[in-house]
Order: sequence, then structure tokens, then C-alpha cells
Amino acid sequence: MIAKHIPINSLRKSNFAGLVNYIVDPQNKTERIGMVRAVNCYSDRPDCVIAEVLNTQQMNRRASSDKTYHLVVSFRDDELSEGILQKIEDQLCEGLGFGEHQRLSVVHHDTDHLHIHIAINKIHPERLTIHNPHYDYSMIAELCEKLEQDYGLTPDNHETKKRGAQGRSSNIEFKAGVESLIGWMQQECLEQIQSAVSWSELHQVLTDHGLELRERGNGFVFVSGNGIGVKASSVDRSLSKATLVKKLGDYVGLDGTPSINGTNKPSSKHYEPKPLRNKHDTARLYAQYKKEQNEAAIFGAQQWKLLRDKKHQAIESAQHKAKLKRLLIKNVTAGRISKKIMHASVNQELKLRIEAIKKEYAAAYQDSKAKNRRMDWLSWLVKESRLGNQEALEILRARKEGRAAENQITGVQKHADSAKADVIETITRTGTIICTIGSTAIRDGGNGLVIRAGAAKDKIVGILQAAMEQYGNQLTINGSESFRKKVVQVAMDAKLDVTFEAQDHSIHHSVKPHVPLTSIRSTHKGKGKGKGRSR
Repeated sequence: MIAKHIPINSLRKSNFAGLVNYIVDPQNKTERIGMVRAVNCYSDRPDCVIAEVLNTQQMNRRASSDKTYHLVVSFRDDELSEGILQKIEDQLCEGLGFGEHQRLSVVHHDTDHLHIHIAINKIHPERLTIHNPHYDYSMIAELCEKLEQDYGLTPDNHETKKRGAQGRSSNIEFKAGVESLIGWMQQECLEQIQSAVSWSELHQVLTDHGLELRERGNGFVFVSGNGIGVKASSVDRSLSKATLVKKLGDYVGLDGTPSINGTNKPSSKHYEPKPLRNKHDTARLYAQYKKEQNEAAIFGAQQWKLLRDKKHQAIESAQHKAKLKRLLIKNVTAGRISKKIMHASVNQELKLRIEAIKKEYAAAYQDSKAKNRRMDWLSWLVKESRLGNQEALEILRARKEGRAAENQITGVQKHADSAKADVIETITRTGTIICTIGSTAIRDGGNGLVIRAGAAKDKIVGILQAAMEQYGNQLTINGSESFRKKVVQVAMDAKLDVTFEAQDHSIHHSVKPHVPLTSIRSTHKGKGKGKGRSR
């Protein structure tokens, strides 16, 4: 399991109401929302929890830091009961010092891993003091290790090997699927930089890779030819200013010539953001992605200018009309008080009209921004996959390579496709298609239909029927021994005409291998009772 505090990295403070509204929003998906739980609140309704927490937060006017704590807990295991999830949440919050604080938690199922969002009020409901856990990342890591041992969860590595910019770079690479400058330097030129024995040699290595070393404050930064910069010590601790000065002597800057031998040849290598390397050739799709993003940025800027000009023209028109009305009032034969009332009416009408114009502009701008928003590489691949781009879907699914096999049903010959599903609800960033067939949610990971280990029997029956439609009557079960037996038993109870073959795969990452099971069959024909046998 992995738990992580999600801070708000902006000048604004997080909004408890906005966070709760986000985590309880089903987003038109049947698989998104699971258990919803309120703790230390008078009501378990999200809207009542919001009102209660906001009232509590308003009673503390001294605290200037963020009053809301957003914790996300993700699990590799999906066979976890609500009781265990509640105990894990309680122990995490208690360990962080939030045991007596108000909170709302929601379980989500719409990604590759089961996860919980926990919205916590940092203001104590009785003392009205704020609690900010110090070094919470360290506390969370220790708590996760203990919980994994207590509940037999699949362990994750909780040791923070990369901190600061290195950690953020790894997160960006994982979430966006694009190589960062830090990652590129570590791959391409870190060893050469570390072996340099003089400043001139170091500058030459950097020049050969389209980089430049600059002084910034009390340290160094590396800057690429396209203007992207990164702190030197973030690439490696051995490249900090203090370490380099100690090794190479007082800093000597580049004299302005791009090469120490006097030639002006261009650098042989340079950094350019590209998809992380895998077995798929992403050049064509990435070029299409960049083209679309550039066009969206240009079109978005044009749309914004048109909307802004339209707003200014509407305001000027309203002001002109108000001016004409004031001239008419001036020439009207009426008393002073009557004219004053008429002027006030014109001013009020103008004020309301300008407010309406600004409101219309804001709505149109947000709509244009949403349509022309900049997307990261993986989000764009997801969008293309939803439009039927099979190549984009395969690139997403390549990110699963090396992971443990899932509990899934597959077959030798594919007869149909998940595209026949009633609704494709979402496609995850590892290419798992989550769709609905009737009232059953289907997860198609590419190699087969995934079955959540804790799925109810009726859900398993629906998935088996979809698998039979897609692969025929001969299916292969991949998963643990207990999972296979459960699926076979469900098929026998439902009297499905299907034959199962078990197949083992070697598992990496220190996960225990599946127990061998040569063949399991469940065959029922006609309307009779039928017989099932297992061997």
C-alpha cells in the first residue's frame, strides 16, 4: 500500500467543500464510488459534513496555514473488506494525530488500483486548534509498513530514495509519461560530468550535450538549449556547487566559445521532452500530439482574444446606452427628486448589465479553456484510445510490463471485442478499459478481462458471460488458487457451459508464484442439473 499527502501547491488554500464534492462525484461512472464514510461528524451525508466542517474551520481565525488535509491511500490488493479498509483508515489518521478530527473518506474503483481519498479537517472540533503533522512523509511510511504487516498486504517500497526535485521529477515522468531533464541527464551525461577533472572539461561535456552551467544564488543550475533548467544538485548530490568547487577549485565560467578547441560545431546531443523509452515506437504519435497541443494553444489564445474583445464591446455598448438615457433625463421636465430617482435607476441597470456581461464572459472563457486545454502525453493517449486509436492503447498497455499478473479471464481465440460494451466509462493510464455491459462493469486489460478478487458472485457471472462472448467457451484463469476455485464454483452454480484451463506466469517484484493447477473444468449443457468435476 502507498499513502500520500496531496498538498495544494499554490497561493490559495484548499477548499474542504471543493475536495469533498470532487471525491463523492461519480462522474457518470458505475465503478468510481465505493464506500463513503464520515468520522467524528453528526451526519454521514457529504453535504452535512461539509457544513459542519466549514463551521468548525471558521471558528479558528488565527491559523494562516491550510486547514484541510488530503490523504490518498492506494492498495495493490483488491480483496479488502470494508471493515479492513476502515481499520486501516483509522490507524493512519490516528498515527498522524487526526484521530479526533472530522473527516470524510471515499473509496474509488475507477483506476488500476483500489484507493481511498480522505478529506480531513485540521482544526480540532473541540479545542479549535490546528494540527500540522511534522515530517508526515516519514510518519506515513512507517505507518504503511506496519499496516502491511498487520493485515498481510502486498508490500511497497516506502524508503524515500529521491527527495526534492528528483522526487518531483520521478513523479512527473510517471504521471505524464515524458522524460524529464533530470532523467535525461542521468542517462546521457552524468558519468562524463562526474569524471571531469577541470572546469573547461566539464563545460565541454555540457556543451556537447546542449547544456550550460550557470550560477544561481548560492548554487548552480543546468540549463538546456530550450530554456528548461534544473538545480545541479537535483541531478546528483555530487554536482552541488560546494562539492564541485572542492573538487575542481574556484569556479571558472565558460568564456563564451561553444568549444574549447575553438570550433563552433553544434552540440551532438540535446535534451528534448520525449516519451519514456519502451518497446513501442512513439515518434509518429508524439509528433501528432505536439502538433495538436500547439494548435490548441494558438486557437485557445485566439478564442480568448475574441471573447475579451466581445466583452469590451458589450460593456462599451451598455455604457453608451446609459449615457443616452442620462441625456434624455436631463432634458425631461421633472423635479429634482424625480430626476435623481431616474438617474439611480439607469445606474443600477448599467451595473447589473455589466455584471451579466462579465458573468457570460467568464462562462464562455472557462468553456473555451476546457475545450483547448493543454494535455499531458498520457492524457492525450487516453483520449486517442477512446476515439479508437489502437496504437495509442498499446502504448498505454506497455506501461504494465513487469507488473504482477492480475486475476483475469482470457482465452486462446478472440471472437469479439470490449468495444461492443454498452458504455466505455474510462480508460486508465495503463490501458485498462472499464466499461459496462448491462449492469456489469467489465475491466479489459488487453490480455483478458480482469476480475476484482472481492467481486460479488453476480458480478463474476456477468464477467464470465462477457468473456465467453469475447473468447468462446474455452477460457483460461490467471490468478491465485483460491481465486480460480472461486471462479469455477461461481460458473458451476450459474450452470455456464464453459471449460477452464489454468495457466501460470512467472511473477517479478518478489510476489509469490501461483500454485500450479493443471486443469479445471465446469461443463453444464441443456436444462438438466448437469455435473461438474475438478481435477
